[in-house]
Amino acid sequence: MLYLLLALACRSDVAPERPAEVQPCSGATVMVTADQTVTVDGRGCGSVTFDDVTILGEGDLKLQWFTDGESVVAELRAEGEATWEGLHAKGRWSLTGDAEPVLWRQGWQSWSASGVFPLEAPELVDGRPVAGGDDGTFEVSQETPGTSWWLGVVGRGEGAALGVGVSTARSSGFYTAFDPDGTVHAVWGARGERVPLSDGDVLYLDGLWAHFEPTPEGVVDRWASTAASLLGPRVTERPVTGWTSWYVFYDDVTEVDVRANLVEAMALRETGTPLDVIQIDDGWQRAWGDWSANEHFPSGMAAVAAEIREAGFRAGLWMAPFHVSTALPLVDDHPEWFLRTREGELHVDNGYYVLDATHPDASEWMGAQVSQRVAEGWDYLKLDFLHGGALNGVRHRPVSGIEAYQLGMRTLREAAGDAEILACGAPMLPTVGFAESWRSGPDIAFLVARDPELAFVRSQARATAARSFTNGLWWWVDADPVMTRSPADLALASGAAVVVAVSGGAWLAGDDLTSLPEERRALALPPAVMALRGTQVRPSVPLRFVSGFDTSPLIERAQGDDVVPTRWEWASGEVALLNLSEEPLTLEGPGGVELLSGTTASPGPRTLAPGAGEIWRP
Repeated sequence: MLYLLLALACRSDVAPERPAEVQPCSGATVMVTADQTVTVDGRGCGSVTFDDVTILGEGDLKLQWFTDGESVVAELRAEGEATWEGLHAKGRWSLTGDAEPVLWRQGWQSWSASGVFPLEAPELVDGRPVAGGDDGTFEVSQETPGTSWWLGVVGRGEGAALGVGVSTARSSGFYTAFDPDGTVHAVWGARGERVPLSDGDVLYLDGLWAHFEPTPEGVVDRWASTAASLLGPRVTERPVTGWTSWYVFYDDVTEVDVRANLVEAMALRETGTPLDVIQIDDGWQRAWGDWSANEHFPSGMAAVAAEIREAGFRAGLWMAPFHVSTALPLVDDHPEWFLRTREGELHVDNGYYVLDATHPDASEWMGAQVSQRVAEGWDYLKLDFLHGGALNGVRHRPVSGIEAYQLGMRTLREAAGDAEILACGAPMLPTVGFAESWRSGPDIAFLVARDPELAFVRSQARATAARSFTNGLWWWVDADPVMTRSPADLALASGAAVVVAVSGGAWLAGDDLTSLPEERRALALPPAVMALRGTQVRPSVPLRFVSGFDTSPLIERAQGDDVVPTRWEWASGEVALLNLSEEPLTLEGPGGVELLSGTTASPGPRTLAPGAGEIWRP
């Protein structure tokens, strides 16, 4: 059973190097008492205590906590036959400061609501908070206030902050929740998994991590470094640049369209624009699960990949490897390959059936689809809707959704070989170590709203501010492509470019290069700004920018209550100013050269139109 192997992972001796002198409000002292109370002393900043623990399941399971580096690991031992379903630890938190606390939350996967929100009391069911958002594609909208997946950070403005999370994500889903009254919850599993254990079996959960730092940025940095030391990220020398088909043609893409944009990309590269990938998105295949060329690609995918590579680009291709069309003969031929509900029905997600990566034949088939595409010449793979591999349900092997996801991602990673993977729609922490790039936020446009809008860019920026600390440490962040084709006002085009720039990661154009006016093309692919990618960019005082809680850019379109940081800083000295509000905004400019327009100015006030962005090199 994979759970039993977790002892090796959880007992790792690898830990971040500690400073010689411990500063106040920096770090934490972790203690486990004889009565199995876990206490984390924040060295003058506050404290966290977990003293009320409930084991969810059937049979007799005995709990013991032990410290492991910066984490506390729950060891559960079965005495007789038992079934584990979850663990709920409840306690108290405190933090110095007088301002109202806010929550820097992380969502379950790429598209989930992430950002800084008011700290609201979570909804409780049977005494436990319910995080939501992990049950499927559309259920992403069911994430709940007051909760956070993988890591939650509570702070009071610019002062000290507290983070509670897990240092790895190999055993189960994990979320935390904070109540303004000082209650804190940590929950492993409890989302429908049922893992059988025999007498004497020992189960180790992912290590509980609680930490205090003088700033919230210090908390997320420490957590990300701790996880990186345990999970072995894959970070290439530089993030990718290029062009992608989705937001131009959506699922109506043809090889003629791709070829025309390839010609334009070749011309742009001759002028010094750094482009290296041409990526074909959804629409090239016969069906999800039938990964062969449809009638819009009569030359065949191997021939198209060869043409892209002969032009000097890497060939990028989209796939949704866990999902299979319900109409394919594969389903009738191998019904045992698919995830089932507790009622015995095939699990449907987004209108598709979901492959069970714990079934050896299903896993082999799924890996073969990817390895065949790599053999055709595709060396950049956008693997989408990956959360399907982590859904809870009945599988060939009785493991949690996260364990199944680990098995599936290992299969996909091995099948991809040296090809680079962009993980999209993917659970955040469980994907570390499997992908070179990771989609960090929701889509920037939709089939029902095909062009960029201020609300969509604002949602993208909120997610970027929440997750860009992972850039260059776990993977390269992919904030989604930059699009500058609309509206008529150029202001939003500049803001869209700035949001991708401050992610520090991948830079792909999402417009039709054959028809994009020159002034728009200059904003979509600015060489001087693209040269800044590959670094971490910091939003200034992130906890000041508190958004209303919404779970989709389309909801933000109606509510308009996201608040995005207005100043971002590179370590090399560049400064981005950004106004994604609905009204003009005056900000203090650093002076120097503005990289998108070439404007020069002295330090002083700058008034930005709604949607506008600037990048200054002092």
